[in-house]
Amino acid sequence: MRANGWEGPPASSDRDSMLPSDSGGRKLAGATPAPRPLVPRRATSDISLRNSHLWAPSLCMAKSPENSTLEEILGQYQRSLRERANRSIHQLKCALREGDVTVGEDAAGPSVENEENEENEDAGTAWHELRHSHAVNQLKALLRQQATKESEVSPSRRRKVSPLRASEDEEANVPTIHNLVPIINDQSQYIHHLEAEVKFCKEELSGMKNRVQVVVLENESLQQELKSQRQEEAMREQTLLDASGNMQNSWITTGEDSGVGEAAKRGFSHGDADVVVGASAGEAEKWKLELERLKLTYEEKTEVLESQLKFLRKDLAEYQKNCEDLKERLKHKESLLAANTSNWVGGLCLKCAQHEAVLSQTHNNVHVQTIERLTKERDDLMSALVSVRSILTDVQEREAGAYEQVKQAVQVAEEANFEKTKALIQCEQLKNELERQKERLEKELASQQEKRAFEKEMMKKDLTKEKEDLGSKILSLSQNIAQLEVQVEKVTREKISAINQLEEIQNQLASKEMDVTKVCGEMRYQLNKTKMEKDEAEKEHREYRAKTKRDLEMKDQEPMGGLSFPSTPLYHISIERPCQPERTLLELKKKKKKKKKRHLVWRRMKNLYPDFYYKFFVSNRYTHTHTHTPLLEFKNIQREC
Repeated sequence: MRANGWEGPPASSDRDSMLPSDSGGRKLAGATPAPRPLVPRRATSDISLRNSHLWAPSLCMAKSPENSTLEEILGQYQRSLRERANRSIHQLKCALREGDVTVGEDAAGPSVENEENEENEDAGTAWHELRHSHAVNQLKALLRQQATKESEVSPSRRRKVSPLRASEDEEANVPTIHNLVPIINDQSQYIHHLEAEVKFCKEELSGMKNRVQVVVLENESLQQELKSQRQEEAMREQTLLDASGNMQNSWITTGEDSGVGEAAKRGFSHGDADVVVGASAGEAEKWKLELERLKLTYEEKTEVLESQLKFLRKDLAEYQKNCEDLKERLKHKESLLAANTSNWVGGLCLKCAQHEAVLSQTHNNVHVQTIERLTKERDDLMSALVSVRSILTDVQEREAGAYEQVKQAVQVAEEANFEKTKALIQCEQLKNELERQKERLEKELASQQEKRAFEKEMMKKDLTKEKEDLGSKILSLSQNIAQLEVQVEKVTREKISAINQLEEIQNQLASKEMDVTKVCGEMRYQLNKTKMEKDEAEKEHREYRAKTKRDLEMKDQEPMGGLSFPSTPLYHISIERPCQPERTLLELKKKKKKKKKRHLVWRRMKNLYPDFYYKFFVSNRYTHTHTHTPLLEFKNIQREC
């Protein structure tokens, strides 16, 4: 019994493949198998995990008996390996004992001690080596030679050969001790290697057991969940079946339609995969085909849903008709009961044909029982009607919800498939673009490298030419520099002379500035003097004016007896021929007007040239160098005034 996922020990073919072969390609039966290379643990675990989805379903129900069988198989394989190793060691020991006849015992003693020492030293690192050693290859070669010689010698010829000749042949065929000592040492290494391989297999088996247990637990939990879901679905279906027998068929049809939709989706997804695999040449045509497929699937799903809706609407109409029939029956029965109760008094009983009084007295309970029975039936029918109506409303709500859910699921699936195909196509387009760009960039790199090489050569030539040109330029520039130095010396001398002249001019300007300041002081003194005189003249003018006014008033008040005056007033005469004080008044007015004009001029000067104004009238440091433009402006302003 083997569990799926475990191959067991190697078959005969594997064992034969591990044996050494002779020159003809035949496997030697007595030879020891070549050691298998150890597989890293991580690689095996990765492979087992990667292929867990393949062997997990088959191992989900594995139990303790199968594990015990696997352990037994491994134990048998290990025992067989040990037996083969012991046989080969025993054969080698026999060969050594036979070889001791020709070789002395003194030489054999130290060799055995060396063998034991080497075994103790190499025991720790033997199982780490994964390749064949030189001693194992020597052992294979010796065994091949021995097998070929035994096959060549026939049994009839062996009988004829003398015992001395046979002993000589045996001594020649048997390998020497020096050749067999490293073979035995490497045989112990080979045994350690096999034991390490067996340990590794056991560890892998334990890991596989743990993984199988985990998978079994997960499968059990999933089975429980599936059972619970199935029970819930069965309960729901049972309630629906109790409510209406026809609803079962509708749910079956919906299940079939959903199965059809899933099959269509799967086919569509496979179609998407096929489209993505070959979407290099005709992307546009495949895109159109995908859109057509989407449209077809969508139309099929809409048709299925519409058919379900029609079927459910028919069921609803039938239920409503049944309800109306039941209502009519109830009404009819109620009307019959009312008629029977009203007309029953005047009739006769058919059973006993007695009088009305006798009937009313004897069979009164029968009518009551029939009425109660009918009322109970009516109540039951009404309750059934109410339940049917509630079931109808629930079914309608579920129908609407299922329709919306299916619609949303279809839309989501279509959008997901559409986005998937779109993303895959975009990825392929990007890959193609990247490849094209890579090729283009490689071509550009090659062209740029060629251009750079060509440009380097051209640059070298240009640099050599530029060096020669620069050498000639340097010579010419050195000559020009010598000439320029001479010119610079001349310019420095002229500069020194100009500086001296400037200093002299500055001294002259300073002296002239002193003269100007003195003149300005004198002008100020004269201006102040004229201002004082003007003030005194104004005072005198005022006094004269007042006196003239008084004199005129006095003259007007005095009586003039016997004298005749002209009709014109005196001030007209004075205006025509003004006297001395009036002349002075007119002159003063003219002076005031001039003064006002001057004030206006100075204000304009102050606004236009404030620096000139403050230097000329405040600081007294104004020189002729600054009066060139402001004086001209000042004269122009005076002319305008």
